Amino acid sequence: MNRTSDWPLRESAERVLLPQPPVQEMGLNPLTSGCYPLAFGYYPRAAGHHMARPDPQDYLVIYCVEGCATLEYFKAAPEADSQRIQVQRGDLVLLPPGAAHRYRADSQHPWSLYWMHLDGHQLASLFHLLDPHHHRCLKLGLHEHLISDFRALLSVVASGYQSASLLHATSLCRSILTYAVMLAGRVQKSSASLDIEALHHMMQQHLDQRLTVAQLAAAAGESSRWQFIRRYRAATGQTPMQAFLHRKIARACYLLEVSNAPVAEIARQFGFEDPYYFSRLFKKITGTSPAHYRQQGGKPSS
Repeated sequence: MNRTSDWPLRESAERVLLPQPPVQEMGLNPLTSGCYPLAFGYYPRAAGHHMARPDPQDYLVIYCVEGCATLEYFKAAPEADSQRIQVQRGDLVLLPPGAAHRYRADSQHPWSLYWMHLDGHQLASLFHLLDPHHHRCLKLGLHEHLISDFRALLSVVASGYQSASLLHATSLCRSILTYAVMLAGRVQKSSASLDIEALHHMMQQHLDQRLTVAQLAAAAGESSRWQFIRRYRAATGQTPMQAFLHRKIARACYLLEVSNAPVAEIARQFGFEDPYYFSRLFKKITGTSPAHYRQQGGKPSS
């Protein structure tokens, strides 16, 4: 296996690198050889996290559950044309063997990510189902089922590398990918007539206001608010209001970092007349209060 991330582990970060004997066992067992893990982990709020792989030999899957990062991948050799992508919360990154790439966590809002390196003779077909046009980054939204499977994968080998544990680990890897296939189909269907980018642009242009679901539904050409919410959630993993509030808080984070404006004034800039409600919402989304966020220089609590 080519080099995995050697990013220094912080508190609450996890990384499992499987020894060669169990990897060989999974590669030879017909029950596991189609799709099996080589390494996997979880990096929360991974400030400074970066990696460059000019000639990867395995399959890499990354699920961003918070923050953002920049991904650059190359169509051929590293000196050839490349494409740069902003990876955001709810995005699933798929990098097959030979896809030279590099990525770096955002300096202001570093990503939190689950990841796994995989091998197996069925992975080319699974990756093609997920990403037939080689976009490398799928916008699936945040889904508890995917997170639960990643958490289970991290715990399944805690007691050792028995054959039963390895079998279950391979099943979890396959479950993550096949569930993502189903989600990708839902996103494609829901996005066919919903202009998600236009809706997000509208949200960004009205951060100082209190947009309603009815206004967003009308902008999307939907007569039913409930149908609009259902379709938007299927496409993004969030409700429209959750997405709008997250954008408000993300912009508030920036103002807390670059200005000395009082919290109450920043709250009013985003349509929150009650600064206490704003502070409660800010803490719910970021994990810390606005005052503490500012004191820590823009670093959320870990």
